[in-house]
Amino acid sequence: MLSTHEQATHRADARTAAERRLAAGLVAIAAGLVAVALLGPLVTGVIDYRVSDTLRNQTIGLDAVSLVIVAPLSALAAVLALRGRVAGPALAMGVGAYTSYMFIQYIVGPDYGHLPGNNERLFPLAVSMFAAGWIVALAGWLAATDNRLPHSPARERRTGRFILPALAGLAFVRYIPALGDWMSGDPQDPGYLAGPAFAWTIAALDLGVFLPVTAATCAGLSRGEAWARRAQYLVGGWFGLVGPAVASMALVMHVNGDPNASTGGTVFMTVLGLVFAALAVWLFLPLVRRS
Repeated sequence: MLSTHEQATHRADARTAAERRLAAGLVAIAAGLVAVALLGPLVTGVIDYRVSDTLRNQTIGLDAVSLVIVAPLSALAAVLALRGRVAGPALAMGVGAYTSYMFIQYIVGPDYGHLPGNNERLFPLAVSMFAAGWIVALAGWLAATDNRLPHSPARERRTGRFILPALAGLAFVRYIPALGDWMSGDPQDPGYLAGPAFAWTIAALDLGVFLPVTAATCAGLSRGEAWARRAQYLVGGWFGLVGPAVASMALVMHVNGDPNASTGGTVFMTVLGLVFAALAVWLFLPLVRRS
């Protein structure tokens, strides 16, 4: 049998190897996000998405956030993971969730049968990024063990009972009137009509994945469940990245004079994006201090 010291050494070596693999996945995501942004309409236009003008403006805004915010954050998380800092795996959960969320839309959202373009050439990279996203999120979950995370019962209860429910309500309540229109058989929502496949994909992800995960996390934090302490970084990281991305999409639509843009909607989405980013900073600051 191994001695206590040998067992501890073995566990430390295994954790180091896992963190190296996590860092490699994060670097791959950073590189992929940069590549997609450079190939798409944001920079070169080598990849022409089979989407309407409204959705093209949105992909420009999304790629801008991926290039300027998410890719550098993914690289930072890789460095932190290599240094054994728990902030690395915690950030990885949000980065991975964002990546899978984004690329499934890029795969199934375009109108391949009716609109011109060539984005099907991006499929090998897009599906690889989709897979890398959930693999990195899972690896981050496994690496951010409970004993490595800061623990503040009062803060966690406040997050689960008030902060996350309020912000999730702002994010998801918009589906109540939207679905009434989309399911009517004669939808009038111009955003929906600009890309029904994108609309249904996003609705399925929001309502079928992230709403239940957020609700479970809130319940777990309220009850003091240890697993919920990890889940809050997955949920908060996802909100903190998707919020600014949606705000960027609205801003690009407004700047480019998109007929489906409105000043009120742009202001609302920008404020909401900033609020979600502030939530993520508030959640992750204790990890930075602990590191």
